[in-house]
Amino acid sequence: MAGLVHVDFNLTNACNLACTHCHSASGKALPEELTTDEIIDVVHQLHAAGTLSIAFAGGEPFMRRDLLTILGEACRLDGWRVSVITNGLFFSDGVVARLADECPNLGINVSVDGATPDTFSELRTQPNATPAARAALFRRVTGGVSKAAAAGLRVSVNTTMTRATMHDLRATYRLAVEELGADALVAIKFFPAGFGRRHLERYDFPASVWSREFQALTRDKLAGALPRMQLSLPSAWEFYLPLIEGGFDLAEAERAWNNRSPLREPAYGRSRSIGDVAGVHELCVSGDGSVYPSILMVGEKDMLCGSLRHQSLEQLRQSAAPLRRLRELRLAEVGGGCSSCDLAGLCGGGSRSRALAEHGSVTASDDACPLTTPALTEAVR
Repeated sequence: MAGLVHVDFNLTNACNLACTHCHSASGKALPEELTTDEIIDVVHQLHAAGTLSIAFAGGEPFMRRDLLTILGEACRLDGWRVSVITNGLFFSDGVVARLADECPNLGINVSVDGATPDTFSELRTQPNATPAARAALFRRVTGGVSKAAAAGLRVSVNTTMTRATMHDLRATYRLAVEELGADALVAIKFFPAGFGRRHLERYDFPASVWSREFQALTRDKLAGALPRMQLSLPSAWEFYLPLIEGGFDLAEAERAWNNRSPLREPAYGRSRSIGDVAGVHELCVSGDGSVYPSILMVGEKDMLCGSLRHQSLEQLRQSAAPLRRLRELRLAEVGGGCSSCDLAGLCGGGSRSRALAEHGSVTASDDACPLTTPALTEAVR
């Protein structure tokens, strides 16, 4: 836990879809995005810094004509996990063959947000698409997953859990794993940022609804019904609080989900009281070389750490004020009464990204948590 564990590299902001939940608000490419050589230089810097995992994303990374060159170079470097996150619309026979030949051990994460064209198009669609076009898009994406899996590529499916689509999660799991041949389904809880902020009432989970849904998922998981489902949650309370409310054995649930708060790791817990690792053990690099503490903080002006076009990674990590602030942040500074909460040793203040999105401050409370106290949030701010 001494250095970078994970880096998201958003290679471009360009995208050929208009997803209603997109926290990156993707669409058009950024002005002056990095060249191929600049990207490869950044990749080598991240590798030299000891990064354990790098995910190339966007926008849609396959919108870059040089993507396979970039992925191939990253995959040639030993000692880290390399993945690409894509909407699955670019898996021609030629692309699949090149990925198999040039990108050994690459992880491919394809976004499939529903088991039918109707549920899929709730989140993922093209502008002004007709029902027939939406159905064709669904077939093309799922066909791409099947083609990549059949070619022996390491493919998993990402799906976003929203209040509007949660009913379809198990069917999406069966489609991804049992029909399309994906190795796993990663269920990602909706985060209220970017385009998603326009649909909070429809997509966001009240804490009580999330607790009920996650308890039901965990019962299924413990019963062996969802062996290849994984989780991605913005904060630790979203994992532990529903389990405590439902009377689950926490250690058993941690093992089943392969999910554990960093504060439960002795080396981490001795040095930090904040459970969110943004800016400490994770970073995000944008397509123009701008660096942010987390993929969920991209675009937040106060969290801009600098540019790798003008600084080395080592210089930026040492000098960037947002990174120093997050490294030095202590739970006692966080609003909402988090430091005196019974979950402090498990959660450590909730999501700093969500606090920033809601209140403009990394010391504000994560108000999605039902245990926070708004009056204390204002006092700390």
